[in-house]
Amino acid sequence: MPISLVVLSAAMRDYLRRVARFFGLIAAVPFLIAFIGAWSAGLGFFLFIIGIPAAFLVLVVGSATWIVRSYQHGKEFNVTRDRIVVYAAAPTLLVITICLSWPSLALGSYTGTMSRLMLNRGNYEAIIAKVRSNPKPAWFHDDDGVTYSVDLGPPIRVAFNPAGMLDNWSGIIYDPTGDVMLADGFDPKTGKFVAPDKVTKLFHGDLVSCRWLWGDYYDCSFT
Repeated sequence: MPISLVVLSAAMRDYLRRVARFFGLIAAVPFLIAFIGAWSAGLGFFLFIIGIPAAFLVLVVGSATWIVRSYQHGKEFNVTRDRIVVYAAAPTLLVITICLSWPSLALGSYTGTMSRLMLNRGNYEAIIAKVRSNPKPAWFHDDDGVTYSVDLGPPIRVAFNPAGMLDNWSGIIYDPTGDVMLADGFDPKTGKFVAPDKVTKLFHGDLVSCRWLWGDYYDCSFT
């Protein structure tokens, strides 16, 4: 006897809920890794090299499993439309998950960096005031748990929580001029940085790119 429409709807909702939960959890992995990395570069890097390959492996195996299940589950439905929805759910969510991986990574990094700025803004402002009253070079100084570096400029700029590997590092930059936003990678025609040297050479590094966070604060990457 055919399954009633009420049962069909309940069965479909249950199936779609379970398959969406699986792909949703996988899609959240890049966001969480990038968010943690914004607070701890070392831990974020470790999670990236371990977690991303692991999540990809789970995604491949899980997708194959759900596609097989969809074929088996779809046979329970007598309405062609419902059967198509069940068959298409896993492949469609797989494509969406892959397409969202990079945006999810970028959103996690931005959200983590912004939350760090908001929670530490009071400490940052106090450090900026202290540096202005007694301007002197500083590199990876520690002040009440906040690490910072100073570029005397003028104007004075401060890099908060600089972290990375060797010459490749990133941090929250205080720049009252906003000139750091001129950094935009390399010019392929000249093979040089797009920004002028006075911007590129800030903090004795090579400033690659920045994004605005809040007020005079920017999230910048150096190489």
